[in-house]
Amino acid sequence: MTIEPVSILATSFFSTHHASAADVLASSPRPAPLQPTYPLLVARARRFTSLVTQLHMEVCGALRSALSPTDPPISVFGTCHGEIQTAETMIAGIREGKVSSARFALSVHNTAAGLYSVATGNTAASTTITGGNAVAAAWLDAVLTVHETSRPVLLSIADEPVPALFQGPTQPFGIAAAFLLGPTGAAAPDAHVARLAIVPGDAAIDPAQALARAAAGKSGPLGSIQPGALLDLSVS
Repeated sequence: MTIEPVSILATSFFSTHHASAADVLASSPRPAPLQPTYPLLVARARRFTSLVTQLHMEVCGALRSALSPTDPPISVFGTCHGEIQTAETMIAGIREGKVSSARFALSVHNTAAGLYSVATGNTAASTTITGGNAVAAAWLDAVLTVHETSRPVLLSIADEPVPALFQGPTQPFGIAAAFLLGPTGAAAPDAHVARLAIVPGDAAIDPAQALARAAAGKSGPLGSIQPGALLDLSVS
């Protein structure tokens, strides 16, 4: 099954341990880790934000100049693990009998979407997708939204390292990418075109590698989208 194409109008990328998406694919880390500066958030809005939220704000902020001030985009946020580091902090607080209401308010999976909306004044619809196949599912939702609305869609995908407490994936770096997607008819002639297709397959796809491939403008599988099927991205 092939889905009608969309245009990739702009892309941004950030990794705490890599200078570019290509460096993620080449397993070529930075000499020293770099933390996001996330200038979209100021003053009190920065307090208690997790790394995954900061990463979302970093890549979304990098695309701000590409957005129309009169037609703010619909947004789709994706994350495999959500506010997983905040969850660890809250569990430790519960054990000690100290629970922070501020941290609790920022512990939900759509924290980044809410903070982005407030920071930019964007009242357009927003969706947050969380789960092991969030890279694929968020891409699919964003592309279908472009087709359903004929409007630009801001797609932001980010993840932070999973604390050892949860015995999950051991990816040691934070990674994020944002894509401004739109109808093909409204794009510049030299804009990249993205096509999604659901293809047979059950291979395990590393989410960080899939996200880095997409950010680098390369084709490849984004992840499982249903049992026995992968969502494949073709970029031209």
